Amino acid sequence: MALTETEALVLRTYNLAEADKIVVCLSRSHGLIRGVAKGCRKLRNRFGASLEPFTIINLTYYQKENQELVSFRQTEIVRSHFNLSSDATILTGLAYIGDLLIEFSPPHQVNDTLFRMTIACLEAIASYPQDLQTILRYFEVWLLKIEGFLPDLRRCADCHRAFNTEESVYLGRDLGLRCATCREGRAISKSLHAQLRTAEKLPPTKFAEETRDSARETKREMAELTHQIISRVLERVPRIRPTFAQ
Repeated sequence: MALTETEALVLRTYNLAEADKIVVCLSRSHGLIRGVAKGCRKLRNRFGASLEPFTIINLTYYQKENQELVSFRQTEIVRSHFNLSSDATILTGLAYIGDLLIEFSPPHQVNDTLFRMTIACLEAIASYPQDLQTILRYFEVWLLKIEGFLPDLRRCADCHRAFNTEESVYLGRDLGLRCATCREGRAISKSLHAQLRTAEKLPPTKFAEETRDSARETKREMAELTHQIISRVLERVPRIRPTFAQ
């Protein structure tokens, strides 16, 4: 049972027996992992506050053959976000991010891009909590893109012609985007299409800054679109859905 070391983001914890917890983490080098932290609920324990959700840690664990749950050996806090715990709206938003990561990430599947994007969004929320909803939209777009579910924003799904900035774009029932010639389904606004393209190009903090003054209707349309795609992929509405308010 060789020890494994990795940077990880704590997503969720569950009480186990009298003194233990099951901890769900998104790790940088081993993807989504679930592990047991023995004795962590005792007053004196070696984990301290490191297992609080959305704490970034250096994690050391080992895994027995043919067992899904790993055993946490040691943790060290890299960055904590305890200051966000006093805001119920932010906590709901973070829980939503955690739920989506657990739903979309197969266990032990390494995805460094997903890990880095999630950390960037978390740091953006910590720095600009007033932009929570915009950063959540950014996270949704990039989660769908990384996992292969975001429609191609550049070309028509049928004729594969590149969209130009002046033409209308249509969202089909298969969630593919089409040009006016191949049109199917409902039109999405030019401002939404431009904002989705912007999300693909910028880090979350910059995206929040550049879209801060966007029309409320565009922000609402973006939320409806991302939630529609996510619900289609999951075949259900997400357990947590933050109230859209700007």
